Order: sequence, then C-alpha cells, then structure tokens
Amino acid sequence: MTIALYYRLSLADGDLGKDNKEESNSIENQRLLLTAFVEAREDLEGETLEYIDDGYSGTNFERPSFKEMLEDAKKGRIQVIIVKDLSRLGRDYIGVGDYLEQIFPVLGIRFIAINSNYDSNNYVGKTMGLEMSISNLVNSLYSKDLSKKYRSAVRTKWKQGQATQGRVPYGYIKSEEKYKWEIDPVASVHVRTIFEMAMRGNTTSDIARHMNEQGIPTPGMYREQTTGYTQNRRVSDDEWIWDTYTIGKILRNYRYTGALVQGTTAPIRVGGKSRRNVPLKDQIIVDNVFSPIVSIDEFYMAQGAIRTVKKGTLRQKTGFSLGGKIRCGTCGLSMSYQEGTYSPNIACRHKRKAGNHSKCDDTIYPADRIESIVFHALRSKLELFHSLQPVIKNGTSHKRENGEQKRLTEEIETLKARRIHQYEAYAEGVITKEAYLRSKEELTRQIEEDERNLAMLKELISGGDSLSAQVTDMVAKSGYVSKLAKLTENVANTFIQSVVIYGPEQMEITFTFDDLLEKTIAKAQELSVSER
Repeated sequence: MTIALYYRLSLADGDLGKDNKEESNSIENQRLLLTAFVEAREDLEGETLEYIDDGYSGTNFERPSFKEMLEDAKKGRIQVIIVKDLSRLGRDYIGVGDYLEQIFPVLGIRFIAINSNYDSNNYVGKTMGLEMSISNLVNSLYSKDLSKKYRSAVRTKWKQGQATQGRVPYGYIKSEEKYKWEIDPVASVHVRTIFEMAMRGNTTSDIARHMNEQGIPTPGMYREQTTGYTQNRRVSDDEWIWDTYTIGKILRNYRYTGALVQGTTAPIRVGGKSRRNVPLKDQIIVDNVFSPIVSIDEFYMAQGAIRTVKKGTLRQKTGFSLGGKIRCGTCGLSMSYQEGTYSPNIACRHKRKAGNHSKCDDTIYPADRIESIVFHALRSKLELFHSLQPVIKNGTSHKRENGEQKRLTEEIETLKARRIHQYEAYAEGVITKEAYLRSKEELTRQIEEDERNLAMLKELISGGDSLSAQVTDMVAKSGYVSKLAKLTENVANTFIQSVVIYGPEQMEITFTFDDLLEKTIAKAQELSVSER
C-alpha cells in the first residue's frame, strides 16, 4: 500500500513554522502531524509519498503537486491520501465535495482528513454527512470572505494612487519608492514617437511599419532584454515584430498621461483563473499620479489613428470544420477564418497586422479547398487501417506465440513436479541432503527463468491483442467517415489534431491516430518478415 501525504500552505497562511511563530498552518507542522498519525495506525502500513504545494491558494485545484498526486492516483500508484484537515484539500465547497463523493471513490482512494475526523472508509455508500458538509461550507465561505477583504484593501490603495500591479507599462520602470513608477528613458522615447505619428495622421499600420524599419524591439522583447523576464508568447522568434495590435494597445493606454488605472479586469469567481473586463465607470482612475509621457489632450488627439471596429453580436458557429486547428507555419499563430466577398477564406492574421516586415505567407486560401485537402488526406490515412487489419488480426507469429506460451507452461509444471520428486527421494533416503539442495537450487533457477519468459510472452500477446482491438475500432470509425461527402466538425475534432500551412505547396497535417498507425505499420512489417 502506498500512502500520499498532502501538505498545502497558502500565501495568506504564511510560513509560520519559523522564528518562534505559531506553526498551526506550517508545512513542518503538517508533516509532523501526518507522519505521527501514520505511524500510530496499524491499518496504514506501507510506503509514504509527500506532495507539497507551498504558497498555493485552496480556492481552486490548479496546484502542481495536487495535480501530480491526482495523476499518480489515476495510474494506481497510491491507495490512500491523508491531509491535516479538509481545508488543506481545498476551500471550494463544491470542488471538495466532488473529490470526496465522486472522484476519490471512483479511483478507489481512501481519503483521511485528520483534524476534521473524516475517513472515507466510514462513509462507504453514504454522503459525507451534515457535519462534514457544514465544515466544508465554512471553509469555502471563509475563503470568499478573505478574498472580499483583500479586494477592499487593494481598492483603497488604488484610490490613494498606489500602484499594486506587478507589471509596469512599456515606457515606465518601477521606482525605488514603493507603489510608484518612473519614466524609462529609452522606452518612453518610442512611446512618444508612436503618439506623435498618430497625431500626424498615421495609421497603426504606418506606425508598426516605421517601428520595424527602425529595428526597435517590441515591448516584450525590450522587457526580456532589460529584465531577463521571459514571457509566455506563441509567436516564433523571427516573427516577434511590431504589429497593429501592439500599436493600438499602446495608443489606448490612458496610463501614459500619468494616471493610475486599476481594476480593469476582475475574476469571474473566487479562486478562478477566468477574468472579465470591468466597465470603465467601475475602474479606479486617479490622474496625475506619475510623470506623463503624453498630455491628456495628446492622448485623445492620437485616438484617431485607431481604426474603429464595429462590435458584433455573440460569435455564431461558422460551419467551418477546422476552426482553431489551422496555424501558420512561419509565425506559429492560428490563422483566421473570414466570410469573404464570394466565399469564406483562410489567411495569416499576423501577416495582416505586421505588414511586409513579416515573412509569413500572404496567400488567401479558400476555406473549402483546405477542408477538401484535409478530408482527402484523412480518408487515405484511414484506408491504411483497412488494409493492415487482416495482417494484424491473422498474423502467424501470434500462433507461434501461443504455442510457446503452452510449451513454457508445461515445462514449468514438469520442473515443479521434478522438484517435488527430488524432495521425496531425499526424504526416503535415496539421495543425500547435499544432492537434494543442489538439485533444488538448479530446478528453482530454471523455474524462475521460465516464469519470467512466460510473463514477458503474455505481455507481448496482450499487447498484440490490444493493438488488434484498436485497429478494429479505427476500421469501424473509418467506415462512417467513408460515407460522408465532406469533412464535418465532429469528424475533425475526432481525427485532426492540427493543420500547419507553410505556403501554397506545403501543408503538414497531424492526425490524432498517428502514433497508433505507426505502431500498426511496424507490427505488420514484423509479421510479414516472420512469415518469410
């Protein structure tokens, strides 16, 4: 039995196990409590594994060690999970309930929360009970109350002109004085250039082209060069250049007037990662907090450079089967789908935003043509499973494997019988003790070797049977695809992982079953060689 000891400490708890501070929530204290509990219980004998999330909130389950523990549980590597109390597992009432009543029971995990007096073995076939439910709910409400108090305190700082955000806008740097920014002498010049060009009537495309021609690093590139901070970006190194989106974002940023603008987004729910945009009237804006890069009048004069895009209604389904799966082979970003004048088309959106300085392909592809090519390739690939299925299903080497399995089984039984016979001969005084021990040792060695070979052979046969079943399943699915006239969204989601377009003559399609097909071809070749 393997036991997982899970410790969690949030930033709000603080590491209180040092410098003579209270240690009720410290990692050290949790470890002492859990290990002592395991040692005192006779029903918890086995290997123990530790999973530690230090500095992670309990309002959600996006914690690295918790995820690792859950993956190990799914793979059957652990059978028991122990925590100090239910709040260490989490403070999300609904989420914790799901784990206790659905996920852990399905995985066959025994869950114990020591201080909450909870052991899932006492609740088999039952719900967690009223007392546990109330405790779980209190943890959730406590977390939400903390979140509200924290947001209230932060908003008070915003209204006092104190900048609490971690990242400073391009053009500013953090001041030695807490909650203050200073003008960056290099980046601010480029911000000023962007506003001046906009005030002279240049469009965002004109400004982006100018910045690229001058070889000026993008905000992200500049931040990486000056601070060493590597941001998570999707565009390739060669295509990390100025585009209309970046220019427009700078021109819309009211902070360049020296104002503090905070609370532009808010979490949709406590502990969640998803955020929503906050209406302008609900944002906290305090003027004249920092040194301005542009005046308020200049800021509004520059807005004319930004092309106004009419806001549409909620996005409707386009009917395009490959939505979100097509990427540009040069920049690596998703290509856009547009309802063209005559027919829908696909193009690199980065190329449109960055202009001629981008090396991306500027071809506009008819959407139905891309769908047709991918659909034809899919059907051709699936046909391979049809042709390979008989070879996999009826391979002669499989018969030999079954014959070898029978031979090894019979040989092991014979050797075991001989070992018993040798003992009987020794007991009757026919052979000496030394002769018996030598014979027993040799027979045992042969038995163990045959058992290892038999286990390996069974695993090989089982793998072959599994492959045959997977191929049969693919053949059945391909039969459905062969009856379709065109690619559908459901089929694309099932079989197509990605489509990368490098240009009019080169396209790379990755199928979800590529690994399976590769194994099938290799197995078929192996069987063909063995037949010869």
